Amino acid sequence: MGKKKDKLAKAAATEASKGTEQKRKAPAPPAPAAPAAPAVPTSVEASSDAVSAQVEVPDRAEDVYSAAAVIFFTRDEAGAVSKILVAVEERKVKADFVGLTQKGKVLQKMLLFPMGRREKKDKNDTVETAKREYIEETGDYGGLSRYLDFADFSGEGASGEEGLRDDSTWSGTGNMAVFFAPASLIALFCEVPATAAADRVRYAAEGTPTAVTAAAAAAAAAAAASGEEPAKKKARQTKPSPSYRVGKTDHLDPTWIEARELKELLSSG
Repeated sequence: MGKKKDKLAKAAATEASKGTEQKRKAPAPPAPAAPAAPAVPTSVEASSDAVSAQVEVPDRAEDVYSAAAVIFFTRDEAGAVSKILVAVEERKVKADFVGLTQKGKVLQKMLLFPMGRREKKDKNDTVETAKREYIEETGDYGGLSRYLDFADFSGEGASGEEGLRDDSTWSGTGNMAVFFAPASLIALFCEVPATAAADRVRYAAEGTPTAVTAAAAAAAAAAAASGEEPAKKKARQTKPSPSYRVGKTDHLDPTWIEARELKELLSSG
């Protein structure tokens, strides 16, 4: 009986060892499949179509412009550009920017054109931005802002007709608007009559036309003389956005320069 038990135990141990060997030899389960790679466009056209489908490109530069500048100019009797209005401003700039070897910043008189950022009150109108900035920065030098009210910037119309331009012959056509994409800036090239270059008067102060200021002062004086109190204005709600505030004013010194002189200056580097 004892020998029989020993044979059975030995047989069980042999079967157990066979099962272990079979388990060791069993093939490993297959690795999970890797996720499929995203499809790659097979052509540049396919890629550009995908981008254009997500990004809507505006039809007009006015829909994306951030700032506007105005360059007033006159023409001579032959129709060529004669004079250009520029402005001088003293700015603190890096010394190496103006070709100096010293380090740090220096005060330097810079030549520029009146320009500024678009504000909400401009209602997405380039001409309004340029006009407002010109009045604020130059005090409406020469009263030139009025020509922006009816100047045509479509690029159509005569530009270069013979005959001296004055208030009676100036048509407001032949101007040009250029969009400078790197700065999102629209530059308005606006022709004015040749006689306009002789006017050196500033017709505004602190962004307000002097005629408006004078009219308000006259009304207040008349009310005081009659013993009546001037009508109280409704308190204006202060806008939190800086786009409703008048920035630096009357800080540019405008001057007319001959076109050929400006060309030579720019060519000299």
